[in-house]
Parts: sequence; C-alpha cells; structure tokens
Amino acid sequence: MARHANESSSLGYGLEELKFLRSFADARNLGAKFAYKLALRRSASSGRAPAVPPSIQIEPTNICNLRCTTCPGARSPYPRGFMDMGLFEKIISQASRVGVKRVHLYLRGEPLLHPGIFEMVALSKSKGLAVHLTTNGTKLTPERSAGLFASGVTSADQLTVSFLGHSKESHEATMVGVDHDLVVENIRELMRLRGRLRANGPVVEVILNAPPENQHESEDFLKFWRGKVDHARLGRISVEFQEYGRDAVNALKRTQPCNGTLERMPVFWDGKVPQCNGDFDGEWILGDLSTDLIADVWNCDRLREVRRLQREGRLDTLPGCLHCDM
Repeated sequence: MARHANESSSLGYGLEELKFLRSFADARNLGAKFAYKLALRRSASSGRAPAVPPSIQIEPTNICNLRCTTCPGARSPYPRGFMDMGLFEKIISQASRVGVKRVHLYLRGEPLLHPGIFEMVALSKSKGLAVHLTTNGTKLTPERSAGLFASGVTSADQLTVSFLGHSKESHEATMVGVDHDLVVENIRELMRLRGRLRANGPVVEVILNAPPENQHESEDFLKFWRGKVDHARLGRISVEFQEYGRDAVNALKRTQPCNGTLERMPVFWDGKVPQCNGDFDGEWILGDLSTDLIADVWNCDRLREVRRLQREGRLDTLPGCLHCDM
C-alpha cells in the first residue's frame, strides 16, 4: 500500500511528460492531465467539491504479500478479500457515465495480487478513464508487464512503484519480504519491454516514501533512478499512517484543512465507501457502491458536513481528521 501527497501538488509533472507527445491523442492526454490537476487546485482553494468525484480510488484487494514496517494493514481488523469483477464493472461503468476522470487501482493491499487486475485496467480504459496503478513491484514480472501493455494503457496512465528504502539493506528491512534486486530488475525489464513494443505509456514512476531511518538515502535514490524511469520523486510517510491505531496518533493536532474529501472517492474491495482513504478500518462508512450511486454517496449529508467543518477550520469536531497528518 502506498500513500501519496494530494494530487493537486503534482502539476509540474506535465513538463516531464512532453516526451510522450507523438500524436494528437497524446496531446489530448496531456491536456486532460493539466485540466484535471487545475480542477483539483480550484477545489482545494475554495474548499468545495465538484458534483461528482474527479477520481475514484478502487481497492482491488486489501491483501498484501509484504509486511512493511510503516503500514497499518496487518493491524487492521477489516475482512480481507478481492473485489468481484461484476462489482468492479458496475462501479466503472457508472463512474464513466457520471464524468469521473481517473481511477486509482490501489489502497490497502497489493493490486497485482488480484487475478483480474489487467482486466480491470482494460475495462477502465474502454470506458474512457485514465488509470493509476501503484505496486510494491514484487509481482511486476515480465509476464505481468506484458499483460499491462496488452490492456490498452497510453500516455494518459501511470504506474508507480513504491519504495521505503533505496539500498538493498534498507529496502528489505522496511518492506519485509521484498527482494530488492528482483524489484529493480522488474522495473528495468518493464522499461525495456516498453521500448521494444514502442508503447507510448504508461508513465512509469518510482517513489521513495522514506521513514526517518532511511531519509539519508533520498538523494542516492533520485540519482539512481533519474533517466531510468519517467519520474523519480520523494514522498512522505505520515505519522497517522505509520502509527495508525497506536497512542502516538493521539498526540497529532491537525491545523490545516485536508483536500482528500474533495479529490477522490475511495472504495474498498467489498464496495464500501469510507469517509476518506485514511479511514483504514472503515470506521466511517458512507455508502456501498454495490447498491448506492456514486453521486449520492459523494454528496451525502455526512460528507458535506465534513467538508464544511474542514473549510471552517473546525477540525476539533472531526475525530477522524483532527488526529491525521496526511
């Protein structure tokens, strides 16, 4: 599972993607990314959400093959499972109809463990949605890379591989169960295959979400990966994420509003919609997309109230937000 900064902070990425401009379709993809990110910024500055979520974050599974030292997944009591393909198709078809622009295929687990993951990508693409897939890289085998390219991905789409450490020692110590050399080779083979196929996408990114003990490796990480992938960047591990369910979280006092409820709708593998993607245990479930409509959940009274209180700075009235630094 990976945690990223709010999407509205990544507008400058477009300049690094000019190399993908090979056709009118690529120019349209890049323009759509700029329009999407500008819309997020407008929502963030006003504190008001659009009528439908700009994106949905669907969890193919909350099962993971690693035990990262910073991840609360193993401590969560939420039932484990895989999203049913019928439910996924229902959600994606509805998302496309109402005007959702992007789908993020990750949340609390490793998405490449889902046996239908590339069917999910292909279906999303067939409905006109851009796709962002985040993985720990262990299952990004040459066969799965080939499956990704066969799913119809373009320069509109993104694949992110998450790291917690740069060196073999720190990577394997913090992402318990990972094979550092295998992940590096998987990424290299992915890029080689993209070149052989002359595929113009997806955009490939690596991100280092370094805990304090690995932050000294940040510059080495950037130097190693620049030129090997399309984007190499540094992320952040929040205290709320790393210490979820522990006493350390209670010491956090948020002072600034969060844009999470303005930018995307998270959906668990069983169709349940939590208040935000930081609600790991589903303490505040707003709806269920196996029966409810996306627009109805996005505009429900509870979420509208959360946004209003965030906008007014009344974070002390929101327990799920006050002790969060995401």
